[in-house]
Amino acid sequence: FFADVAAADLAHKVLAVNLSDMAAMGAIPRWVVLSVALPELQTTWLTAFCDAWFALCAQYGVTLIGGDTTQGALAFNVTIMGEVPQGQALRRDAAQVGDDVWVSGRVGLAAAALQHLQGRLALPPMVLAECEGALLRPTPRVALGQMLLPIAHAAQDVSDGLAQDLGHILKASNVGACIDLALLPIDNALKALSEQEQWKYALAGGDDYELCFTISMQNYQKLLQLQPHVKTTIIGKI
Repeated sequence: FFADVAAADLAHKVLAVNLSDMAAMGAIPRWVVLSVALPELQTTWLTAFCDAWFALCAQYGVTLIGGDTTQGALAFNVTIMGEVPQGQALRRDAAQVGDDVWVSGRVGLAAAALQHLQGRLALPPMVLAECEGALLRPTPRVALGQMLLPIAHAAQDVSDGLAQDLGHILKASNVGACIDLALLPIDNALKALSEQEQWKYALAGGDDYELCFTISMQNYQKLLQLQPHVKTTIIGKI
């Protein structure tokens, strides 16, 4: 599938996925190493890839410090490094009983786009455009992760699906959670789908690259005062 993705979209996706890992820890991304295998050298494709890559690096203050190129089946190997105050990184293993469970942005759009592109779902053109944007050009929540450092107990980026990634927090923290499906932040673009399909894409679709995090009731007002540029939604409780 990704061999057919436009070079600029592919560059954005590859780097944004790794920036999302930084966001989940509340880290400031600093440096990245990129190794690429290409079947053949196509100057136009490579120029478009590099332009998009370095534009996203500049947007998030990241410096490319090394890597390698070789000929072979299309592959990307990325190592990203960042900084966080000592002992303050957001982790999976610190959720506490009584915490509220939150998620940023919207979930399910990327999964719907992939289903459409694989011929398993038919989306109207305008809906497809919105869903494809979520799939190919996700927004890493780096600023939100840093805002959450002093108030969140646990955090995880939503890459494998909200249910599975929340499960990582629960397992590491040795707790459980109750989620209200009616509260899931599902975009209006997916409201034409059945309720079961909406839940499936929102909970198990993956590729959202939003942040799932837990905070105590005492920190609820602090979160509201931060007024992050991205919407955050409470969906349940630990």
